Amino acid sequence: MDSLLQGGVIALITILAASIASLLAFSHQSRKDQESESTIPGCRRIGLIGRSNMSDQYSPKHNGENLDSSAACRIKALFIYPVKSCKPVELEDSDVILTGLRYDRQFCFTQLKTEQVEKEEGDLSVNSEWVHNWKFITQRNVPRLSQVDTQIWIPDPSSPTYSPKAEWVKSQGCVVCSFAFTPEWSWDMNGLRTAFSIFKAKLAQRDIKAEPRITFKLPIAPDEERSSKYTREVMKIWKDSPTAINITSEIPPETLGKLKYFLGVSNPIALFKADPLNHRKVFRNAPRIEEAGYQPGVGFADAYPLSIMGVASVQKVSKTITNLPTPHLNALRFRANIYLTNAPPFAEDDWKQIRSRNLSYHVSCRTTRCDLPNVDPVTGIKDRAEPYKTLKQTRGFVDKGAGAHPVLGMQMVPLLEDAAGKGEIRVGEDMEVVKTGEHFYIRLFQD
Repeated sequence: MDSLLQGGVIALITILAASIASLLAFSHQSRKDQESESTIPGCRRIGLIGRSNMSDQYSPKHNGENLDSSAACRIKALFIYPVKSCKPVELEDSDVILTGLRYDRQFCFTQLKTEQVEKEEGDLSVNSEWVHNWKFITQRNVPRLSQVDTQIWIPDPSSPTYSPKAEWVKSQGCVVCSFAFTPEWSWDMNGLRTAFSIFKAKLAQRDIKAEPRITFKLPIAPDEERSSKYTREVMKIWKDSPTAINITSEIPPETLGKLKYFLGVSNPIALFKADPLNHRKVFRNAPRIEEAGYQPGVGFADAYPLSIMGVASVQKVSKTITNLPTPHLNALRFRANIYLTNAPPFAEDDWKQIRSRNLSYHVSCRTTRCDLPNVDPVTGIKDRAEPYKTLKQTRGFVDKGAGAHPVLGMQMVPLLEDAAGKGEIRVGEDMEVVKTGEHFYIRLFQD
């Protein structure tokens, strides 16, 4: 009996020792992985880290009331959304190019959809042909996209790790994407590693609900060698069917499977990059080539290169909502590029042209709203009613062209010297209202 007990104790000690050794080894490897993920050789991360210019967005001082008549509108915050419908990157300043703020909405997730289309046979049209299309997805139908984090890293010649031959330097930087994922675990070494990764995530983020994160990287401007493994394919975004670059091969298959599970999507998914040689041309309310000198274009923005919104306008809407699950309406639900202060609520409704320090903007039309802002950007949970219900009641029929569709915020086109031109914009700059007038929204879809 004593020898049996002694053998059991030795076995237990052996298992514990092996487990501790395994965890220590895994911890060391995890630190190395974390270090490699937190820095990109030869690059620097752009954007605000650990702070936000919108941190006081709910303050009464931004309600747009009792303003000094001489006070100019001011740029409070700038945001880009590198991957459409995923988390934004907040900036202190930005280049303004043909497609809007640099790096904005240049990537887009899609899912494979099978649709029935009409096929003509003589004078008859019969629904007999099935086609497979890559169709864009957003928070409208996949709310958890809001929980996919993004970072922008660009080449930095001053970095001690900089080399023109570094992988991500050759691609002019990368977008680092990550999402939370807790793998299944069991009572073996792999299970212990999983348990340790969960513990490490909670400790690192100081949050008991935190989960380990899975990361993948996307090249901003891949070189010819890297581009050779991509395919150019037609994808659908609203009524447009642009040819874009399928870069799904940049995401490891195992990671793609976990991302699909995280998003709750059953169909195959793919990731596309906007083709810099094939921008989607913007018409409708946008200035024509005769006025702008070029026809405006976008990457994967819904309709226009830039969107702008007054913080006071969001506060005004927030006061009319009675059933919002949060105390205040977060302006980030509306995913604007430029947020302004020092303007009365809805003042932007009548702007036709505005100007910052060195660049003018054609304010093309009001922004029609769907139920995407029902998604809380903090939690990824989509409310069944608000704020869309209140917007329909209070902001419907504001624009005769939009009719019952609610509007909030404005769509804009930068007025550059030419299609290859560039301007700059910075937080804290004044925004001068150059021209006002009535708007009439030209719809993408007719009721």
